[in-house]
Amino acid sequence: MHTVDEKRRSFFKLLGGLIGGIAVAGMGYSVFSKEGVIDQWVTVGPVADLPADRPQRTSLTVTEHGLVFDRTVQKVVWLRRTSNGDPQVFSGACPHMNCTVAWKAEQNGFDCACHISNFDQFGRVVSGPSPRPLDSLEHRVENGILSVRYQKFKPTEPQKEVLT
Repeated sequence: MHTVDEKRRSFFKLLGGLIGGIAVAGMGYSVFSKEGVIDQWVTVGPVADLPADRPQRTSLTVTEHGLVFDRTVQKVVWLRRTSNGDPQVFSGACPHMNCTVAWKAEQNGFDCACHISNFDQFGRVVSGPSPRPLDSLEHRVENGILSVRYQKFKPTEPQKEVLT
């Protein structure tokens, strides 16, 4: 027959094992689910093909480098030609919480439906909780061909900061 002390010890061993298991599972989850880093140049195509009157949504295929695994992902960017013919490139990720923004022609701006952030056609915050304008992406044009450097930026920060 088990004494009260033995039962108590067994209970606390079981409780300790459960707590330890939960802690290990939590650490494993944080390692495997940590947001991966992306810093990659991608060729988009001829600048002449970009619309001048409104942004065009384009998906780029890039490699996200996680702590353990790399994976291929699709990332949205918004492209257009400015009035002087230069390309304008914005990340499609809202700086608030990384939801994807959409172009709203009737507003002549971008909209993030997740938390109701709105941006004008130049990416400036019009309303909502976004801490900064849409993130512009570095780009270059060689022989009329646009390439974009896709990077991920830390959400919720007031200044644009690359995710490392």
